[in-house]
Amino acid sequence: MNRSDRKDNGNDNGIEIPVTGVEESVEGTDEDKTIEAEPVTISREEYEALQAEAARAKEQYLLAVADFENYRKRVEREKEDIVCFANERLIHEILPILDNLERALSLELNKAGADSILEGVRMVSSQLHAVLGACGLKPVEAVGGPFDPKYHEAVGVLPSEEHDEGTVISELQKGYSLRGKVLRPSMVHVAGQPSGNNNGKGDN
Repeated sequence: MNRSDRKDNGNDNGIEIPVTGVEESVEGTDEDKTIEAEPVTISREEYEALQAEAARAKEQYLLAVADFENYRKRVEREKEDIVCFANERLIHEILPILDNLERALSLELNKAGADSILEGVRMVSSQLHAVLGACGLKPVEAVGGPFDPKYHEAVGVLPSEEHDEGTVISELQKGYSLRGKVLRPSMVHVAGQPSGNNNGKGDN
């Protein structure tokens, strides 16, 4: 039965799908020959069903690619966090050294050669800050801002008429965060109500 015979048998609504030639070996020789296959005729419903299935397969493929890309990025971020937080203990032990350097910088020395010693300590402090900063270490903002128990540790409340109640007015020891995680809170003094206000309340 040829192609025209199939059309005459009621398949006018059918859709022909071309089939590429198939190669097969000729027995007894090393040569291959191509067999030309006739187009396959399917109904329009089958064709539309195949199209829908192909569209679903493409959508699933694109979703799989997107999921894999998100997974790859998440693994990279987790790897960076592991590398950074692996040094958390070491950095925590270095912080007292940094504290001592800053205390030395705050001293007023009048002895001979004090300026050169002070400059050397200042250079060491700057280099240490740069190294730790590259690892994600940042000082916690304290003085002048509102007290936040997440970042500050209050060691005392001082009456103040110049600051709003709850404002950090002095810092005894700097606090630090490592890539957004509080490594050590700042030790601070917090402004309280002026002493006159307290006396007034007592008289009433």
